[in-house]
Amino acid sequence: MKKERKKKQRILQVSFGLGLILLVVLIELLAVHPSGIYSYSQNGYKEFQIKFSKEQVLKKINKQKNIRTIRVCDPDRVFVLTSRKPFEMQEQLAASNTWICHGRTGLDFLFLFKKNLLERILVQRLRFGKKEVSILFTQCNPEILKEIDTYLATREKLSVFYDTDSGVNKNK
Repeated sequence: MKKERKKKQRILQVSFGLGLILLVVLIELLAVHPSGIYSYSQNGYKEFQIKFSKEQVLKKINKQKNIRTIRVCDPDRVFVLTSRKPFEMQEQLAASNTWICHGRTGLDFLFLFKKNLLERILVQRLRFGKKEVSILFTQCNPEILKEIDTYLATREKLSVFYDTDSGVNKNK
């Protein structure tokens, strides 16, 4: 009788475990953002608001514990945190209108400034160990950055999602 009861308990435990695994997989598939590039030009992304100054964006970057690297374009320079000391506004950060930040949790950011104010944020989300990344987040190519909408519409391999209803949404 004890063996039969233990057998039923074991079957119940295994069934419960499999049910939890199935639930996690369903949540991952249905509730998590798909891989791709997300373009924000209206309100911003989370705490990064459009029209923030470079100093304000840098303060918000410093609050992100997963961002340890900032790459700026024109002039090209890479800033890496090696201690707990936060990023400080440097001459190259102030001069550049393009900042690329790599996060350790699978999010990469591309901040585009115009007249020292944040004009647009591109966020690259990669899931399930995807290795294919956009060159927007690895290179400082002035031709691509100048015509970024054309590049996103015609040459980008990742899916692109916009925060506007302008009809430019492109889902591959």
